[in-house]
Formats: sequence, C-alpha cells, structure tokens
Amino acid sequence: MKFTEMSDNEILDIVTPLAVHTEKAWNEKNYEMFCHYLLIGPEHNFTSENFYEQIEKNYDDLGLHTVKGLKTLHRNPENIVVMWEVDFEKRVEPGVIIYIFTEHEQKIVITGCTLHE
Repeated sequence: MKFTEMSDNEILDIVTPLAVHTEKAWNEKNYEMFCHYLLIGPEHNFTSENFYEQIEKNYDDLGLHTVKGLKTLHRNPENIVVMWEVDFEKRVEPGVIIYIFTEHEQKIVITGCTLHE
C-alpha cells in the first residue's frame, strides 16, 4: 500500500519515531544523527555548517525540544505533512514543528522540517 493511502494511525506509527529521533539529534547537537532520515539531494543544501548555525541561533534561547501532541496530519498526493506541538526547555509557551514525509525508494524520509517558535 502506498504511504499516502495508509490510515492516519498507520502513518503516525511510522513518522512519529522519525520526528522524535530527529529532535533528539537536535538536542544532542549531532548533525549525522539529525540527517539520518532526511532526504538530502543536490537541490537541498543542508550542510553541517547550516545545522550548527541553526543550533547557535536557536538553542541558547529555546534549549531542548520535545515533540508533544499532534496538531494535524495533512495529505498531499506525494507527501504527508504532520504538525506537532513542541515544548521548549527554556520557554513556557510551546511552538509548532512541521515535518514533511515522503516515500522514497521504498522508505519513508523527511523532506522538510520547520520550527515555528
């Protein structure tokens, strides 16, 4: 069955561990671990320098990230967008984290991730 045709629960069972893994890698400031499920191709220029620049810009203000409650799951023809609430170690108000998941070469990968503070 195609990824985008699975039930919401089946999709969340697959993608939630990927998001949790990626946020754990962020918290550990580990670029290689962070990129494990990312689809990075020639059109995506996400280098270790980009990663550490983002860490430097955001980590001191927000601290650790923890993926919390599901906000929404949106289906597109070629991908799934999932929004979760994200708690921050150094701020009372939560943020929103948006992940885009795509099926690529029979694997589910992250093709986008955006944090909204």
